[in-house]
Amino acid sequence: MRLIARIALPAVLACLLAGSPALANPGVFGAAYSTPTVPATIVATATFQVSVSLTNTGDEPWTTGGSNPVNLSYHWYDAAGTPQVWEGARTFIGSIPVVPLAKITVNANVVAPAAAGQYTLRFALVKEGVTWFEPGAPALVTVQPAILTASYVAQTPPQAAPAGNAIQIAVALTNSGNQTWSVAGSNPVNLTYHWYDATGNTVISWDGLRTALGADVAPTTSKTVTANVLVPKDPGQYQLRFALVKEGVTWFPPSVPLPIFAQAAYVAQVTVNAVPPMIAGGTYTVVANLKNTGAAAWNFAGANPIAVSYHWHDASGNTVVWDGLRTPLAADIAPGATATANVKVATPQMGGTYTLTVDLVRDGIGWLGGTGGSQPLRVPLTVDTARFAASYGIPQQLDTFWAEQKTLSVQITNTGNQTWSGAGPNPVNVSYHIFDSAGQAVLWDGPRTALGADMAPGTARAFTVGFTAPSASGIYTLAFDLVREGVGWFADSGAPQGRLPFSVTSGLNGGYGMTTTPAQVTIGATVDLSVNVINYSGKTWPAAGANPVHLGYHIIGANSGTTYVWDGARGTLPTDVKPGTQTTVPMRVQLPANTGDYILAWDLVQEGVAWFSQVNVPMKNEPFTVVSGVVFYGSGFGHGVGMSQYGANGLAYGVTGRPYTGEQIVAQYFPGTTLQFGDAARPYNRVLLSQPSSQSRYRCGTNRYFDGYFGDVISNGGFRVLDESKANAEIGRATPGAKWQFVASNGVVEAWSSNTATPTLVGTFTSVAVVPLDPGNPLRFVQKDQLDGRPGFYRGNLRFTNLGNTLRAINAVSYDDYVRGVISFEMPNTWAAEALKAQAYAARSYAYASYRGVARDYDVSDDQADQCYAGVTAEGPRTDLAVALTAGKIVTWNNAPVKTYFASSSGGYTKDFGCWGTRVVRSASGTWICTPDASQPFLA
Repeated sequence: MRLIARIALPAVLACLLAGSPALANPGVFGAAYSTPTVPATIVATATFQVSVSLTNTGDEPWTTGGSNPVNLSYHWYDAAGTPQVWEGARTFIGSIPVVPLAKITVNANVVAPAAAGQYTLRFALVKEGVTWFEPGAPALVTVQPAILTASYVAQTPPQAAPAGNAIQIAVALTNSGNQTWSVAGSNPVNLTYHWYDATGNTVISWDGLRTALGADVAPTTSKTVTANVLVPKDPGQYQLRFALVKEGVTWFPPSVPLPIFAQAAYVAQVTVNAVPPMIAGGTYTVVANLKNTGAAAWNFAGANPIAVSYHWHDASGNTVVWDGLRTPLAADIAPGATATANVKVATPQMGGTYTLTVDLVRDGIGWLGGTGGSQPLRVPLTVDTARFAASYGIPQQLDTFWAEQKTLSVQITNTGNQTWSGAGPNPVNVSYHIFDSAGQAVLWDGPRTALGADMAPGTARAFTVGFTAPSASGIYTLAFDLVREGVGWFADSGAPQGRLPFSVTSGLNGGYGMTTTPAQVTIGATVDLSVNVINYSGKTWPAAGANPVHLGYHIIGANSGTTYVWDGARGTLPTDVKPGTQTTVPMRVQLPANTGDYILAWDLVQEGVAWFSQVNVPMKNEPFTVVSGVVFYGSGFGHGVGMSQYGANGLAYGVTGRPYTGEQIVAQYFPGTTLQFGDAARPYNRVLLSQPSSQSRYRCGTNRYFDGYFGDVISNGGFRVLDESKANAEIGRATPGAKWQFVASNGVVEAWSSNTATPTLVGTFTSVAVVPLDPGNPLRFVQKDQLDGRPGFYRGNLRFTNLGNTLRAINAVSYDDYVRGVISFEMPNTWAAEALKAQAYAARSYAYASYRGVARDYDVSDDQADQCYAGVTAEGPRTDLAVALTAGKIVTWNNAPVKTYFASSSGGYTKDFGCWGTRVVRSASGTWICTPDASQPFLA
C-alpha cells in the first residue's frame, strides 16, 4: 500500500516573496505509506508488529527530537468508519531526521482493539502537539476475542494423600487458547487448584497455592509444572481440579476432577498371598503384607505401640472374637513403607463359616480399620471342625485260643485333619476294646501302644499291637481305636474303629490215627501200645513246661458204661507237635483184671487246663475184650489188598535186615510192575470236592463235607473267571484278595464279583472255570476250609456247575500237585522218607488209573472212597520232597497203569489182586471166597 499525504503550513509560513523565484508547496508535511503485510486476523488486545515503509513527500524534514517530534501511529475504525482507537501506540521512527523525498522502514507496534469485530487499520504520522499527517490506506482486519484456555494432564496423581499435608503433582499444561500466558507484569498467569467434596458439587477450597509457570507459554505450546498442593486437613474423599489464573483478570476453565482420598494419620492396607486351611481350636501363621498408607509412622515400641491383630465374625456378622492375639511389629514402619508380619491367628473353637479380619491396632487407642482409608484384610473362611480319625489296615481273619498272647501288625493312617502328638500332656496312643458276640465290652481299656513320633494328617505307620485273647470260647470283636489321653477315644467323636471279628477256642483240637491196641488181652495184662496223634489246632502242643500236652486214656465198660479208669497213665510226646503235624506216642496201659468187653478211650490232655474231650474233641474209642487167654487172628487194619503202609514203613527202616528204597517197596507189593512216566497229554487229575465226596462215612481227618448251593473263591494273587461253554472266554477278573461268589440257581451258575464294595452279578453260565493269575498263589475255596479252621487252598483250577441246584465243585490239578495234597492225609509225614516215596508212587498211580475221560466229569473224590485229598493243607517239606523225587512216574503192568490199592496194615500178607471188587463173593457157609483172574493180576 502506498499513499502520499501533503499538509500546507499556515499562511504566515507560506508567503510568496515578490520578485523571487517561486517555491513548490512551501511548508508542507507529507508522507507516503507502504505496508507490505498486515495480518488479516488478530486477537483482541494483542500486540503485533507491522513493517511500514515511509517516504517524506513534503518539504519539511521529519525530526524526532525536541518538543514536537514526528512519530508513527495508527487509527482503528469500526465497520461504519467511526474511529474506535485514534491515539494508537507510538513507534519511534529513528534519531536521524528524514529529509524530503527520503525513505525509511519502521516496525510499528500495534495493539488490537479490546472488542472483537471487523475493523479498518490506517497508519498515520503525527507531529506531536502540532498536527496529524494524512493517514495511509485502510487495511481490513478481523479482531477475534481473546481466549484463555488450557488442557491439563496430571502425571501419576495419587489416589490418597495425608490429610493437611502438602504434596507435589506434576501437571503437563498445553495452551489451547489464543493468548500467550505471561508470567510477568501486573497480571501474570499462574497454576493453582480448587478442592471439591466427593460429589464434586461443593467447593471446599477455591484459592489454592500458586505455582509459577517459569516462562511465557505461547498458544499451542506445552509446559510441565510441578504443582504444590495442600491436601484438606479433614480425612475423607475429595475431588481436585487444577486451574490457571490470570491474576487480577480471570480464572481459566479447570481440569477434570481427580479423586483423592485425604488420609488420616494412621491408615493401613493389609493383604496376604494366601491363607492356610484352618481347623477349629488351632493356631496358625498368616503371612500378612502391611503397607502404611497413612501420614504417621507406625511405632513398634513406646507409648501406644502398633501391633497386628484380628477379628472373627460368623456367617450372620456376629462377633465371635474381637481382640485376637497381638503380633508386634518388628520395627517402625514409615508412611508409604511396607513390611511383612507373621500373624499368629487362633481359630474359633467350633467349625463353621466365618470372616477373618486382619487389622492393626494402636494399643490403648483403637483399631486402624475404624479410620477413613484403611483397608483391613477381610477373608471369608470355612473353619473345619477338628477331626481325630483313622483308618486301620488289619488282617482279614484271626483265630485265637484261650488266654493266648497274640501280636498283630496294624497299618494305621491319619484320616483326620489334626496331627497326632506322640508326647506332651495329651498324647495319642493306639489301644483297643474287646466285645463279645452280644456287643458287651469284655475289655475296654486295652494296653497302650505308643505312636513313637507325631503323625501328620495323611501319613500312615505300621504298629505291632499285642493283646490277650479272652479265656472263654466264643466269637468276639477286636475293636482298634486311638485315644487322646485325658481327652477321649477317637470313636467318641464319630471316628470309625478298626473292627476285627475273631474266634476264641480252647486250642485243644486234635485227632488220632493208627494205634496198636489189640482186640483181646488177658486178665490184668500190662501192654505197651503206640498211638499216632495229629495236631489239628493252630498252636503247638508243648511236650514239657508248665502245661504240657500228654496222651491219656479212660477205660469204660462196653455194655454198662461204667468208668473203670479215668485218669489213666500219661504218654509223653516225644517232642513239641506243631500245627498240622503228627507224632507217635508210646504208652504203657494197665488193663482190667476182670474178663469182659471194654472200651479203651484215648484222650489227649493239657495238664492243668482240660481234657481234649471236654472241649468237644472226640476221643478214639477202641473196643477190646479181656479174656483168660490170648488168640491172634486177622489181617490187620484195612482191606488187605495192595501195599501195606505199616509194612512199607517197616521195610524202609530195614526190619527185614536191610532198608528198602521206595522203588523196592513198590516192587515188593506190586511184583512184576515197572515205573514209567505218565502220558504228558493227560497232565491233569479231576478231583470231586462237593457231595457226595467227604460225607461223614468216608471223610478224611479235617476235610469238610460240602453240599451247599454257593461257594466263595479268593486268591492273594487274583484270578480269571472263564465261560467253559464259550471256549473259555474270559468273564472277568478278581483283584488280589477280592472274593467272587458262585451260586447254583435255576439250573445255571451265577457269577458274582466282589471287586467293589457292593457285589455285582456278572452273568449266568452252565459251567465256569476259575484260573489263578499267579499259580504260586493258589485258590481258596472258602466253603472247603478245614474243620479245624485251616483255609481250604487248592492248586490248579476250580470248575463249578449246577447239579440239582447244588454247586458241584471239581479241582483240576496236576498229578504231582494232587499227590502233594494226599500223602500226609494217608500216611504220617514223620515216617521214613522211602515209605513216603512209596506212598507217592501209589497215590499217583491210583489217581492216574482212575481216569474216566468223558464218562463223567471227575476222576476221583477227595475222601476214602478213593484217596484222602486236602489240597495245600496236606503239603509239607518231607512229603513235597517225596513227590519231587518221584515226579511224573506211575506204576505200570504191561505198559498199562496199575490201580495201586493200599491199606494201613495187612497182618503180614495181602490178598491177591484178583480177590477184589466184583470177584469177591460170599459162600453159603458165610465165608468169603473169590475167583482170581490170572490174566489181570492188578485190577484197574
